[in-house]
Amino acid sequence: MNYKQPRIQPQMVFDKSSFSDLETQINELDAEFKIREIEVTFDKEAYFFGQVTSSNDVYNFLKSQILKGIEIQEHFIALYLNQANKIIGYYHHSMGTINATMVDTEIVAAVALKTLAKSVIISHNHPSGNLQPSEADRQLTRRIKDSLKLFDVSLLDHIIVTKNGYYSFAERGETSLKGAGSKPNPMELKLREEILKQLKKVTLANAPNLFEMMQSPQGYEQVEQMVIRKVLHDQMVPAAVIPMIESELEMI
Repeated sequence: MNYKQPRIQPQMVFDKSSFSDLETQINELDAEFKIREIEVTFDKEAYFFGQVTSSNDVYNFLKSQILKGIEIQEHFIALYLNQANKIIGYYHHSMGTINATMVDTEIVAAVALKTLAKSVIISHNHPSGNLQPSEADRQLTRRIKDSLKLFDVSLLDHIIVTKNGYYSFAERGETSLKGAGSKPNPMELKLREEILKQLKKVTLANAPNLFEMMQSPQGYEQVEQMVIRKVLHDQMVPAAVIPMIESELEMI
């Protein structure tokens, strides 16, 4: 009878450095082939009751709930709305320097798709207090509008926020938001004509605060926006709103 001797298989021995290299290669392969689910989560809470009916609603929401320290650095915010114009949620996309912030249009659109939003309102602040949009602001608006349009999501407005007021692309009829072929709203033009007519009556004697603000193009824009907000919000005529604003300015 022959006895069979068991054969011992040779073992591979790794020193510490060799094992680390192998582990790195395995991790790289794992990362290459593993697919992870992407999630958009809702964080923090801010209360807003009812529908968004005007840019003034959005301005008050942004100023009171989100843009703390708006005179320090730029923020970019996107609000996502459902079919009934109720806010689903907001996305605080980025914070930048005192005069710039980075915006990824792909991410803004991706969040809209993930939240099943039907419309979006974007906003950023100008720490300088200047309400006028730059050409870069207009180009960004066009890119985001065109990106959302591919998925049947509307860009309702782009609002520039400062401590003392805001600039609404929708209210101002900016072509970057509405498109080059769109015509100004006749009602909007009529309102602006009436405001201009009433503001021409403002003098240093009867309304010194408003008169002083109106001496620059930027100041006039700010006064006009203040009048428009009150007309839309309180359903008052410009002739009645202007003395009210002057009284409010006297109290500041």
